[in-house]
Amino acid sequence: MAITFDPFVLPERGQVNVQLYRQFEIRVTAEEAQRQVHRWLLHEVSYMLRAQPPTLVIGAQVVWRVPVSLGSPDFGQVAVVGVVDVEVETGEIDDSDGRRAAILRQAEELTSRLPPYQPKPVTPTEFLAKDVPLAPRLTIQ
Repeated sequence: MAITFDPFVLPERGQVNVQLYRQFEIRVTAEEAQRQVHRWLLHEVSYMLRAQPPTLVIGAQVVWRVPVSLGSPDFGQVAVVGVVDVEVETGEIDDSDGRRAAILRQAEELTSRLPPYQPKPVTPTEFLAKDVPLAPRLTIQ
């Protein structure tokens, strides 16, 4: 598990002395936070987005920071397009409209640079079921 201290600015060079005392209770596990964000993405944002394993961020609030990646059927995971924070004590998701819009904006910007979708060729007959009759062809006028 990775931990990030936010905000924490290090000098460019020299001695660094860090003393930290922060007490909190983790009531929502990293896996639960990831699943919760994944469900939110599927239901509220886009089915093309996936929640990745989170990082514990200790700042004004203690949160699981869950990266959100864009997936494509042709290319697999394309890139991380944003993050969603989940409170470790309450499980509350930062699902603000601004967060949703920023993730969608980044995803749309990335998809605009991907090559156009290329449909797969016809399935070779050796991979088709032999004992199942073909379904009737659907024609939409």
